[in-house]
Amino acid sequence: MTPCDCRYIMAPMSKPIKDPRSAAEKARDTAGIVGSMVHEGYVPTPETEAIHQRAERGEITTDELIEIFRQRALKIQGEERARKRTERV
Repeated sequence: MTPCDCRYIMAPMSKPIKDPRSAAEKARDTAGIVGSMVHEGYVPTPETEAIHQRAERGEITTDELIEIFRQRALKIQGEERARKRTERV
C-alpha cells in the first residue's frame, strides 16, 4: 500500500501462474524425480508416500512436509550414531 493524498492505494494482487501440464505430464515428471532420488539411494516406503500424498491434497503445507522429513532424518542419523557407538564397544 502506498500513501496518496490522505488515502492508500492498494496494488492489485497477481494470481499464481496455472500449471499448463496435463496429469500425465505431471505424473511423468514426478516419476522422473523419484527415479533420480532412487538412484541416489532414496527408498520410497508406504509411510513416506502417505506423507507426500497428504501434501498433494493440501492437508499439510510444504514447510510442514520439510519439517517432518527433517525430523525423520535427524532420528535416523541419531539411530545410526548409536549403532556405531555400540559397534565400537
